[in-house]
Amino acid sequence: MLHTAPALLTLFLGAAPAPALVVQDAKPVMVEEKESDHEYPAWVRSTLEENAAEDAKPATLDLMGLGVREKTIFKVNVYSFALYVDRAFVRKDLAGYKGKKAKAVEKDKALFKTLLTQNTVKELRMRFCRDVEAEDVVEAFEDSLKPRMLKLKEKAKGTEAEKLKTLETFRGFFSLDELKDGMELRFTWHADGSLSTVVNGERSPDIADPTLAKALFDVYLGEDPISSSGKKGLVGRLPGLLDAAK
Repeated sequence: MLHTAPALLTLFLGAAPAPALVVQDAKPVMVEEKESDHEYPAWVRSTLEENAAEDAKPATLDLMGLGVREKTIFKVNVYSFALYVDRAFVRKDLAGYKGKKAKAVEKDKALFKTLLTQNTVKELRMRFCRDVEAEDVVEAFEDSLKPRMLKLKEKAKGTEAEKLKTLETFRGFFSLDELKDGMELRFTWHADGSLSTVVNGERSPDIADPTLAKALFDVYLGEDPISSSGKKGLVGRLPGLLDAAK
């Protein structure tokens, strides 16, 4: 087992904003994360929640920011990551950030509070730069999610085990022995509060627990993020997206 992986993953993100690119509807521009050489599309179609209406259509999600996590001492890349947000939401609810400098946006507490509300579709994508033990990834998630979920459910009735029941379900989605170099994880937080999880193209059943979904995104966007630089990187493209909007 790779014993250094938990330390790498629990540190999580270290990000640098990508340059703004014009969003094209016909075919998405590929945006490169420079340190990992990974490319992410400038926009994607959202995963629909399992209880979506038959005539429901996927939302268009714009790439708001991306970065890479490195091992602190040896500068070894662990994985790249990206945040996508519903285009309609960005252009309407975040329009007030148009014309602002990236540095001002990165420090705006109201922006991150808005991104952590259950009112639109958001997606986190992660792509590994090296082979990592799946169990180590699970432990890293649990270390970050458990205290956040318990805090969010502080006033709810039930035992600690009952409050963390969905976290145990989430843990079961990582049944692989290893997450290989290049393998991708996708987490979609739907407006109804449910969370979709896709591991290397395989979708697991959605979890209908808004607390789990918010806790997962809070790891990256909350007041006590796993990485301050990563938090800034995840909104680095917002001014460019608004400037390019028609």
